Amino acid sequence: MTGPTTLRASDASARVLALMVAANGHIDPREMQALEELGAFRLLGVPRTRFTALARDCLQEVGIGLSECSWLRSRDLAYVDQLLEAVTDPQERLLLCRLAAAAITADGHVSSGERLVYDHALARWHINRSMVTDAILQHVERRGARPDA
Repeated sequence: MTGPTTLRASDASARVLALMVAANGHIDPREMQALEELGAFRLLGVPRTRFTALARDCLQEVGIGLSECSWLRSRDLAYVDQLLEAVTDPQERLLLCRLAAAAITADGHVSSGERLVYDHALARWHINRSMVTDAILQHVERRGARPDA
């Protein structure tokens, strides 16, 4: 395992979201489309191609293993925690949870790997589901007021 430190530090938020996308063992086009529609790549400051590369890296590192287990193994936990610790801004963390919620539900099924990583991020960052729901509702309200939001 090469670890997330081999990637650019400026990609910290994108790496976390890429991990969420890869946690089910593959990169689902419906999840990528949901992120595109939400403007996630623009919000994270990475082009879609870079995000896809980050998701592939995460998939190679832990994604397939996550889909085979019902818990985070110690080596996977270390990798996930290193990614999560790189994002320090509370608002950025909440944004990532909102975007991840959209991505992991886009295919109509939340896999055990997706749930493991998402729930771990929520716990690690002290974010509860109600906070994510509020962030989603605020985003929807802003979009209703401004179509380009």
